Amino acid sequence: MSAASAPAPRRRPKGGGGSVALSRNGRVALTGFFVAFLIFLYVPTALLIVFSFNESTVAAFPLAGLTFDWYSAAFENPNIRAALLNSLKIGTACAFFATLLGLMVSYPLARRKVFFKAGISALLLLPLVVPTVVLGVALLLLFQRGFVSIPLGLGAVLIAHVVIALPFCVLLILPRVASIDRRLEEAAQDLGAGGFTTYRRIILPLIMPAVLSAFLIAFVVSIDEVVVASFLTSDKVTYPIYLYSGLKFPEQTQTLIPIATVMIILSFALAFAAEGLRRVGERRVGLRNPVGR
Repeated sequence: MSAASAPAPRRRPKGGGGSVALSRNGRVALTGFFVAFLIFLYVPTALLIVFSFNESTVAAFPLAGLTFDWYSAAFENPNIRAALLNSLKIGTACAFFATLLGLMVSYPLARRKVFFKAGISALLLLPLVVPTVVLGVALLLLFQRGFVSIPLGLGAVLIAHVVIALPFCVLLILPRVASIDRRLEEAAQDLGAGGFTTYRRIILPLIMPAVLSAFLIAFVVSIDEVVVASFLTSDKVTYPIYLYSGLKFPEQTQTLIPIATVMIILSFALAFAAEGLRRVGERRVGLRNPVGR
């Protein structure tokens, strides 16, 4: 076969990843499954938002009319405001401490030879695979019957939420640290910069988008968490706990839905912002075309 008649080599798709061969029926089935998954996941959320504007006290179709009165009634309720404020306080504190701890453990795991590194990484990620009910019971026993007794309340909930959010922070920060060219640190050290200065002037600016993304994700994880908090709370509750308790009384349901709607929209907005910051971080460290994208 001559060179002129030889078939042209197949070009690899952009992004460095290979393509997956699918039959037409397989592609249709996969698309249908994906659409069904989105409907099952997001239609209840959309219905909740719609019912938050319903004039009737019963969340059902047809709607009796559209109104903002339930939003006014919800925000004027002192118990709802107190629970929402508790959630915001714990969420902000959890995001701060979880991100700080994530920074502290991600750098040595990515840059240093740490004894039992695989075991430490597994322990950090363990809360992701432990059922939340089991985690809640374990933390309750630890706080009440451990070496140091920790009273139940918002402080105990904060500690639990940091434990839950820490793996997310590590998963966002550690890959960004590991992707930074080591020659940048070596160059800074050759110019006389110490370890702390190198970290502050070189590493931290490059991973800052990932740090902010971890902060937002930790905040979202905290303000949405209800299972573990239900084991550790006392007289002061977070809004998810207040919402879950109020659902037992049908006459209160319509007042609780507006705040839940606000929290859902806030969670979506923060999640999208975190993803945008993560992509900015990838571009900053030179990962413009990650594998498989």
